[in-house]
Amino acid sequence: MKTRLAILTRNFSKIGGGAESLAVSMATSMLNECDITVVSQAFDQSPKLFRHIHVSRLPIRTRWLNQLWFNWQTKRLTRSGFDIVHSFENTTHGDVQTVSVKTVHASLKERGMSTWRVALSPRLLAYLWLENKRMCTSGHHSVFVSRFVRDETLAVMPGVYSASVVTPGVDIPLHQSSAAEKTAAREILGLKPGVMTVGFVGHDFKKKGLATVLKSVALLPFDVQIIVIGNPSQGSHYTDLIEKLGVGKSCRFMGVVSDMPNAYAAMDCLAHPTTQDVFPMVVLEAMARHVPVVTTNEPFNNMGSLLVDHVDAILLPEPDDVAGMAQALSQIWLDEQMRNELAKNGFEFAQKYSWAEAKAKYYDVYRQAVTDRHPRLTPH
Repeated sequence: MKTRLAILTRNFSKIGGGAESLAVSMATSMLNECDITVVSQAFDQSPKLFRHIHVSRLPIRTRWLNQLWFNWQTKRLTRSGFDIVHSFENTTHGDVQTVSVKTVHASLKERGMSTWRVALSPRLLAYLWLENKRMCTSGHHSVFVSRFVRDETLAVMPGVYSASVVTPGVDIPLHQSSAAEKTAAREILGLKPGVMTVGFVGHDFKKKGLATVLKSVALLPFDVQIIVIGNPSQGSHYTDLIEKLGVGKSCRFMGVVSDMPNAYAAMDCLAHPTTQDVFPMVVLEAMARHVPVVTTNEPFNNMGSLLVDHVDAILLPEPDDVAGMAQALSQIWLDEQMRNELAKNGFEFAQKYSWAEAKAKYYDVYRQAVTDRHPRLTPH
């Protein structure tokens, strides 16, 4: 009999942000072993692979109030009928809690915010209460996407009941894109076939470092086409930088792309000079597709501690290192041996984080959670 699994997330969408995409990928990988019900406010699945319970939204656009509403509704909806309740949200209930971002507790500590300012903010008080209930309640098993987030959280929340680390998984393709497939991918996207193609993926252009990419490309002595994948509403903020790219350079805002494998196939490299990332899935996905990566090192990108500079990826010391980004892009385009080595080593790095490995670790957590509640019952 399959384990009856409820997944809690406000937005269940593969093309959403990192946490949303993580929930979809994890659920998809578990389809053969679990009977899955998604409890969410938004549900973007076609074809529909999962049973879905819709949670309404409050008519007012206040995120913290909606979070409290979502918490109350999902608690009511998942009181019975499930072996495991797995939450990807800040909720007071759920056997397993995936923590994929810096906690509010850690953020306030880092900013040195005074106690009285916190006490005067209903929003902060609500988030702090949710986090305490989420992670410090007996029987709640918190799963962190990186050791950094776990250690950072435990330093400010020593009462966490159970803390383990399971890094996100990635789908490993059966083969590397051939030259013909790369040409076909560019044709589908309306790109030139023989021009260096730099990919940028992310919904928050500022946080992910688009300005650094544009400024660096303007310095390059050869033609470059940049494809920006993500919410295009911020594109107008970069008009001046795009105009300064120069002859032979272009930047196209592709919006949200549903066929990401095709987008990665079109890229010669992924530029991700992020200012803040815990475990960026776009980096892992690019590596799995044999796409060389340029990204920032820690503390801006905590994945940097796991990567070897100029072996697995090219790591920048600062997000605004324009000269360093320009040099890295030049090396990838002009040095075929380095380009091939980065693609090969990046792929080998990504293989360590397949979904087969990740879900096996999650099942261990599920077993422990069920054992805590029902010592004689263990999920498959």
